Amino acid sequence: MPTTKGLNFYLEDRNLQFLCESVMGPEVFERARPHLTTLGEIAGGELDELAALADRNPPVLRAWDERGRRVDEVVRHPAYRRMEEIAFGQFGLAAMAHRPGVLGWPERVPQVVKYALSYLFAQSEFGLLCPVNMTDSCARMLGVFGSEELQARYLPHLTATDPDALWQGTQWMTERTGGSDVGASATVARRGPDGRWRLWGDKWFTSVANAELALTLARPEGAPDGTRGLAMFLVPKRLPDGSKNAWTINRLKDKLGSRSMATGEVTYAGAVAYVVGELGSGFKQMMEMVNGSRLSNAMRAAGLMRRALLESLVHARQRIAFGHPLIELPLLRSNLLSMLLDAEAAVSVILNGAALLDRRDAGAADARALARVWTPLAKYWITLRARDVTAEAMNVRGGNGYVEEWVNPRLLRDAYLGAIWEGSANVVALDVQRAIVKDRGLEAVGGFITERLARVVEPAAKPWVDLVKAGLDVVALQAADWATPLPAAERELQARPVADTLYHLLASALLLAEGQALREQGKGFRKLLAAGLYLRRWLEPRGSASPPFTARQIEWLEPMAEWRAIDASALADVEA
Repeated sequence: MPTTKGLNFYLEDRNLQFLCESVMGPEVFERARPHLTTLGEIAGGELDELAALADRNPPVLRAWDERGRRVDEVVRHPAYRRMEEIAFGQFGLAAMAHRPGVLGWPERVPQVVKYALSYLFAQSEFGLLCPVNMTDSCARMLGVFGSEELQARYLPHLTATDPDALWQGTQWMTERTGGSDVGASATVARRGPDGRWRLWGDKWFTSVANAELALTLARPEGAPDGTRGLAMFLVPKRLPDGSKNAWTINRLKDKLGSRSMATGEVTYAGAVAYVVGELGSGFKQMMEMVNGSRLSNAMRAAGLMRRALLESLVHARQRIAFGHPLIELPLLRSNLLSMLLDAEAAVSVILNGAALLDRRDAGAADARALARVWTPLAKYWITLRARDVTAEAMNVRGGNGYVEEWVNPRLLRDAYLGAIWEGSANVVALDVQRAIVKDRGLEAVGGFITERLARVVEPAAKPWVDLVKAGLDVVALQAADWATPLPAAERELQARPVADTLYHLLASALLLAEGQALREQGKGFRKLLAAGLYLRRWLEPRGSASPPFTARQIEWLEPMAEWRAIDASALADVEA
């Protein structure tokens, strides 16, 4: 039975290599390439084996020690601990964006490098990237909003690469009232005679239950209702004197996916907490953390899509049925082509989004508004699509794809989490709508799309450029209606269709510009063809009974997957 075991996931992915070089730039790429190659090898070997073992042996809660003391210790399997060493220690994924020296980098590692490495990691292990991202995000929030005292005390631990010094961080918002209605939070903060804040309340979904530090929302006594009354607090598991803080882990969740990572239910019973930022700005600060995490969430989903595609291609090329390799079957080739297009579009959106974060952090004037709409847009579509792509990969492998000895069940289970984490699909689509209405999000992303389309001068691609421009005009007209007294129900019902279309316009513009760049390098029309087929798949109207691709188009799957040159006649065929 064909297997991907032992493959280098980076070297197998010519598209990723091209994207890294083009998005990072030559100097950064040359410095990053050895680390990408190393992690690609680990992801296809040791990491994949560890991930399967950790998935079969989830963490357990040790509430009490042998002397009857409450310890609330989350015991992780040795395989998971070894993965922590690889992620936090060997590659410094949580630290690299905060301090120089990680991976030998003379300054802080760019976000785009961190995301590319994490994308490879996610192809084998999904769950651990939650603690990696949460620790990274906690360090960012403390660095931006925390007092000098909190920064001095906790940042060295959050950004450590030595396992003995590392403290993992997390953020806990969700309560029994529900995750989306944050304003209904019932956790109370009271300030005692000693001047210290203490928290009382329950957090219902607490990812990274083993964390040493948690950023959490609570309502100070006397504060107004709703999100305006919430403050952000840092709650350590242990106090400066080493004693255990007053929080208890009631149980760990038995989850469908991300089984390797501990999610629990926590009660604060007078837990000491430290205010982070302005007392009345907690929700705004927390949403900045959430929005930043959404791109990480989308990256993990994109990694699942790529792994699903790789598994399917390897299987279909080598598995013989009815005297022929499966990949020669037209319907299967059509499925694989659709998966390939979605995976390549997703990773382009992710790496360009990560480069956007670098520009934002460098103070680029337009980057903040663009990131405000880009991150929820990526999270919305990519996490939804990952469910379908991983399910299709299971179908490609057949019965073995349903057996836990293979990676497909784990990919599918993990994919279902992405569209819930950091906001369900409806919640995030509505956030895209808010970014358009209140934060000039459409103006920002429309300007980016227009700039990328201006790079595309290949005559054969002009109809596709025009199609994207026309789609952008349609979205603009739709968004203009939102500024009128449109009934709230009608406006809300438009959120998902507009988010769908806007994502495809963004992805298509990126693919087209990449295709133009490759064409100018003398590397054929392969990427322009991918852009044209993506547009045909998602934006070009066709009859409901029409297949997404023609018989000739599905014949191009292998050269597209292998990055062989394709001539201009392929583009003309798609247009015809």
